[in-house]
This record gives sequence, structure tokens and C-alpha cells, in this order.
Amino acid sequence: MRLPRIRRLLTPFKPGLHVGFVAQGWEPDVGGIESHTHDLTRELCAGGHRVSALALDYTGRVEPYGISIENLPRARVTRMSYAYHDHDHLGMVVRNREAERVFNDWIKRERPDVVHIHHLTGFGVGVLACARAHGVPVVMTLHDYWPLCPRGQMITVDGDLCEGLDPVRCGKCLSTCFSHLFPGTGGKALGPYDGLDASGKPTNKPEVLDLTDVDDVNAFLCGRRTGFAIDRLLEADQLVTPSKRTAEIYGKICSASGLEDSAIEVVENGIDVGGLAREVRRIRQRLRAGHVGYARSEVKLGVVGSVLPSKGVLELAKAFAEAKAESRIGKLSLHIHGNLPPYHGDSSYVEALRGLARETPGVNIHGPFEHGGLAAVLADLDGVAAPSRWEEVYGLTVREARAAGLPVIVSNAGDLPAVTAGGQAGLVVDRNDPRAWKDALEHFATDPRSRAVWASHKVQPRTARDMTQQLEKIYRRVIQRHGRS
Repeated sequence: MRLPRIRRLLTPFKPGLHVGFVAQGWEPDVGGIESHTHDLTRELCAGGHRVSALALDYTGRVEPYGISIENLPRARVTRMSYAYHDHDHLGMVVRNREAERVFNDWIKRERPDVVHIHHLTGFGVGVLACARAHGVPVVMTLHDYWPLCPRGQMITVDGDLCEGLDPVRCGKCLSTCFSHLFPGTGGKALGPYDGLDASGKPTNKPEVLDLTDVDDVNAFLCGRRTGFAIDRLLEADQLVTPSKRTAEIYGKICSASGLEDSAIEVVENGIDVGGLAREVRRIRQRLRAGHVGYARSEVKLGVVGSVLPSKGVLELAKAFAEAKAESRIGKLSLHIHGNLPPYHGDSSYVEALRGLARETPGVNIHGPFEHGGLAAVLADLDGVAAPSRWEEVYGLTVREARAAGLPVIVSNAGDLPAVTAGGQAGLVVDRNDPRAWKDALEHFATDPRSRAVWASHKVQPRTARDMTQQLEKIYRRVIQRHGRS
């Protein structure tokens, strides 16, 4: 009876860590990374650790680069006011010196044991060198491909997938998407690296580029921007990513620059599996008891998450509309839950989706929901689709659906097929084949036995606790490497 206590006494005491997070958003902001850091923070605090966070503030309540500090129940959150107002050259996408000043002040004020970076839009990858200058170890999660592509998901403005880095192609795409950052259309001829003074010493000012003899200016600037980003990634003590597939893509693209996929540790994201499943069951029981007038014969398929061109929601809605017109999907309805933001200033994709919804009975756009409302969304669905076109790094929403016992329909993009467990939990569809999507919708809508079999498959996503324990080991490893333990 005394053995467990003896083991505890013999186990070396590990003091709690102070972990600093850097991300573009923080709760109550809505998004996949925000949900991830919410769960990670909860588990870290439950394990006796402390969290500080640095995130962006888009509200404009304080002047640009001004900060506001809020002590939330589980984290002390510093927000930097920023809305990309001063971006005047492509290099500034990856090197923002004013944001580095804010980051340096935050490091000195909070004094974390380790910094875990989740996304650096607005801050720039230059903060990796800043952390190194302070002697603070850095772990960075590659949640998308933003260091390689300012659009984040390696899909061009024309909707084409990029399998590698081609500066000429990048120049044509980005000069269309971010025309104000290129010299020919108003941007400055500046680079991300430090300029030099008269004696050849580096300054803290952008390099002034002589583009006189450059044949393709846009391609040159894109190559320089991406080269700087990869250089800075190499300064992280440990890069991690949620899937093996993403590590392979980074390694394939960046190996010539010294970044191999073997240097990127796979840390699969975790989900509050038990808590989410219990809450979904509770809400379903209440609905089925008729407490809120629950009664329907339709089959509901949901899409959960931000509506972006790379997510393929419009393409799915078009396949739905065609299948409905062909009388193939019975009483199936499509429900879209999530943000509907403009994509780098372009709202045409969202407007096209809204137009299709107005014309097509059964297509329902519900808009954004808070993280705490996820269980209510899932409880009212019969399945969740992820029709993504980009190489999905993880696919959080369909894994949350699986945690809630819902079948899924996913595209063959990135790590999404793994969610179906080889077809035992749902369907995998060719992302570029509209006919295949119509067939999948028909199968889902008209075959209740298949839906029941998929839903009953017992393999569950990884828990947030397991994910946190793996990350804690990484934190301690890089701290020890720095001699800070």
C-alpha cells in the first residue's frame, strides 16, 4: 500500500517551467492555433507550469506597437497592437524590427525558461535571433508553410498548388497578392537582412538593394525573403510539426539550405478527447429529449473552421449544389461553421460562397463560434468534412469530430487521410475531382449503415495531455542544452 508513495519520494523533483508562447492570436480569438494553445496552456498549468503569451491585437485600441497586458486565469497575455499598417517592402513580412523591439521587451519583462513559437505573422522570423541573443531556448511549431510562403499554404492566387519553391512563380503570385510590397508597384527596394554602415558593420536598418542589373526583380526579392526565413528557422533549438508529412515537405524544400526533415520532431496535436466527447453526448441527450424542440429527418454534414480558398469549402458547396440538382443526396444539408475572412484582402471567395448559399437550399452558413461552443456545433451534426486543397498540416477539426464520434469525409491532402484510419472512420476523396465529391456526398447521405460503422470506429485522436507531456520533455531538453536547468 505504501509503494506508490515511496516511488513518488524517489522520483526526482522537477520544478515547474515558465513557458512563453508567441502566436498571432490568443483566446477568445477564434482559430485552429488558438484552440491548440488553449488546450496546451490548460494542460501545462494542470502540470504545475506557468504560461506567458505574446500575441497580436488587431483592434486598434492602442497605438501601433503599443502593448496591453491581461492576466487571464491560466496565462499572462501581452498583446502588441498591429494591423500590418507599415508593410512597405517584401522583406518586412519576415523582418519587423519594431516588433523585435516589443519581443525583446517582453522577454526581459517575463523572463521565460523557454519560448514556444506558434506563428510569427506580424512579428517576423527575426525574433528567433532575438531569443538566441537573450540566451533563451526556442521551440517552434510549424503549423503551416508561412516561413516558405507568405500566403501560408503554398497555393497561388490562381488556385494552383506549389510543390516546391520557384522564385519566378513566387514573384508572379506574390506581386499580384501583395503588389504594394514590390518596387514596381509602390514598394521599397529593401531587403530583410541588416544593411551595412560605411565601415562595413551591420546596422539595425534594412539593407538597401541595388536592383539595376537584376533581370527579374520580383523573383529576386522573393528568393531573398524566403532565404532569410529559412536561415532564421535554423536558429530554433527545436522545430516541431504535427505530422510526418509536413516534416517531409519542409525537408524536401529546405534540405539544400541545411534544414533536413530529420531535424523536425513530429509532435501530433492533442485534443481534449474525453471532455469533448462527454459534452457532445450531454448536448445530444438534451436535444433528443426534446427540451429544445429537437426533431429532424435531414442528415447534416458540417464544415468547421475558417473559410479560406485553400480549405476547399466553396468547391464542396458547388459539388453539393450539383448533386442536389441531380437528386442524388436526398435530405442531406451542408452546414458551414467558422470565420469568413477576406484572404489577404480578397473577399471574392467568401462572397461566391454566400451567393451559392442564397441560391441553393440546404447550404447553411452559420459563421464563427467561440472555442467553448464547439461541442454544441458537433452535437448537431452527423459528420464533418474537410475538403482542403492545400497540404493540410494536421486537420484539427476532423480529429475533433472523430473525438466526438462523428464520421468524416476528407480530401487526400496532407495528413487528412490518416484521420479516416484507412477508411474505417470515413471517406477519402480526390481533392481535384468534383465528380468524386458528388459520389462521396451521395454515399454519406444515402447509406446510414456506413455512417454508423464509421462513427463506431474506436481509434481516437491523441489526447492533449499526451501531447503536452511530449512537449514538456522537449522544453526540458532544450533548456538543459542551454545550461539553464
